[in-house]
Amino acid sequence: MTNACVDVSPTEMIYMTYDGNFEMRCDAKILHTQAVEVEGDAADSDAQTVHVYLDRTVLHAQGGGQPTDIGTMKIETGASTVAVQVEKVTMDRSTGVALHRGKVMQSTAEAEDGVHASIDDVKVGDKVHVEVDADNRQILSECHTAGHVVDSAMARCGSVLPPSKAYHFLDGPYVEYKGKIPAEERNALLAKLKVAFQELVEEDICTKIAVLSKSDAEAVCNRVAENYFNMEDFDDDNVRIVTVAGWPCPCGGTHVRSTGNLKERKWGVTGLKCKKGVVRVKYGKDC
Repeated sequence: MTNACVDVSPTEMIYMTYDGNFEMRCDAKILHTQAVEVEGDAADSDAQTVHVYLDRTVLHAQGGGQPTDIGTMKIETGASTVAVQVEKVTMDRSTGVALHRGKVMQSTAEAEDGVHASIDDVKVGDKVHVEVDADNRQILSECHTAGHVVDSAMARCGSVLPPSKAYHFLDGPYVEYKGKIPAEERNALLAKLKVAFQELVEEDICTKIAVLSKSDAEAVCNRVAENYFNMEDFDDDNVRIVTVAGWPCPCGGTHVRSTGNLKERKWGVTGLKCKKGVVRVKYGKDC
């Protein structure tokens, strides 16, 4: 395949539905592949870096504060299977096309001339088996769900503030809100948040995922606070709404089935910081 600009159909992101959120593997078809040179790759390495475009995928594309999924692809070329270790998935929001970046690790058979199959042997329409690294997905989904539990805990404590940013990476996750908490009230609020978070975990509240029209999403998400979310910020006619611990929120990430799934790793609120009109609530595991 050529290295021309990629013009392919939008990728079906399977995890966007409720059932798809828990799918760890899928079958797909090749739309485009491209070998790329990456700085740092060893010249004598057999692990070729490639970009792969599929018609559908179970792998979560990095965005919305959540890291990329990692996983594997096994591409059936006819004579052999080309294995790709997927390191990062990104989404072009303007086109809806997901790019899978990874390394070609091996092929299961040799071609007739004795040369191993490579990404150059892959054709449009070739079948692909895609599989998520389930352990990595689980902890990232827990981390994202825990961030939403913070939202619900804030509401339970009577501190409903407009959200501004969320960071659901494992190296220090947090949720930020627009507003202020008086200095003399911060310690008390932090203590209440820690309790509220654990209460919500113990209540084992099921996660809900639905794709709604903007008007329905507006009604669902802004019933607790006027203009809490601005649905006009979303380009599509429909918005994916994830409800965690009873708190609905526009979200494109992956989640666990219920708040009770956060017990094993002991997720909880760890800190509260206020600066320049921003309230940051930190959270993490092993609390």
